[in-house]
Amino acid sequence: MLDWITTMLRSVDMLPDFSSARGIFCTIAWLSTAISLLMLLLSLFSDIGGDDMDVTDGDTGALSVRAIVGFALGLGWGGFIAIQSGAGVWLAIGVGFMLGLIMFFIVAGIMRFIYSLKSDGSLNYATLVGMTGTVYVTIPPRGEPGGQVQVAHPSQMITMAAVQEGDVPLPAMTRIEVISATTYQLVVRPISPVSHNK
Repeated sequence: MLDWITTMLRSVDMLPDFSSARGIFCTIAWLSTAISLLMLLLSLFSDIGGDDMDVTDGDTGALSVRAIVGFALGLGWGGFIAIQSGAGVWLAIGVGFMLGLIMFFIVAGIMRFIYSLKSDGSLNYATLVGMTGTVYVTIPPRGEPGGQVQVAHPSQMITMAAVQEGDVPLPAMTRIEVISATTYQLVVRPISPVSHNK
């Protein structure tokens, strides 16, 4: 199998080696192609490749493994094609370097865009204060636990434990406003007065 691949690559003059500029460009091209395919497989079949594996500031998404591999792809294939087209070594290096930079910024831009769409599922509970919702499970009076509310946060529908400071239970479907929030429960008040049913 390996002999067949070697023969095929030699027949199209794409066999990697370190004896010439063409061979070095070809080596870089094939190696970066193999790494990019491996990263694609990892991202498809596991969580290992799901993140960008940043080696610097994750907010920029610039110096990441994928962006560096993109640079290597542009450098290798750009230089190899330039050499095959009859360009000199220095011109091939220039072409490869420029194409590598273009690939670098394209990949970095794509990854940054993906990061901007990506949600880690976390929620800043302070943003719930002032939002309205409805009682899901009757909330007992005077801070007693056991009640639940549903609040339509812009990112998701949230069902959370809730308490209230009033003297009258808040039955299901009562409209409420969140007046304070922690990770574990909300403190709410009814938007309109609730009558005590005797």
